[in-house]
Amino acid sequence: MFKDRGWEAIIADDLVGMVLFMVSLIVGLLTGAGGILIEDKTDWFDSFQENGADLRIVVFILGLIIGLLLCSIVMSVIASSVNTAIVLFAEAPAEFEKNYPALSREMREAYLRAHPGCAIG
Repeated sequence: MFKDRGWEAIIADDLVGMVLFMVSLIVGLLTGAGGILIEDKTDWFDSFQENGADLRIVVFILGLIIGLLLCSIVMSVIASSVNTAIVLFAEAPAEFEKNYPALSREMREAYLRAHPGCAIG
């Protein structure tokens, strides 16, 4: 379906997935930094420190993993909704135009700016 309508470039770009992954990574890094801040300012983790190990690294990695996983779950919902919109726009442009004319016009204009000379619909 996508190849017939000239949508290979959009599928190949996959910019949305990359941006959402970067957001998840940034949230993970911020969560790890927040874990270090909590470790420095409180004594919550003092009972875990053994053999002089640097607890800041452990807390950062734990925060990074938790933040990355939780944010990835939320971002996967957003990525799925973007993919759904693209598929529906490619599959049924006439129905999309009928039900949401302003949004359809916006998407057509953006697509034509990105891929001049391509036929849509």
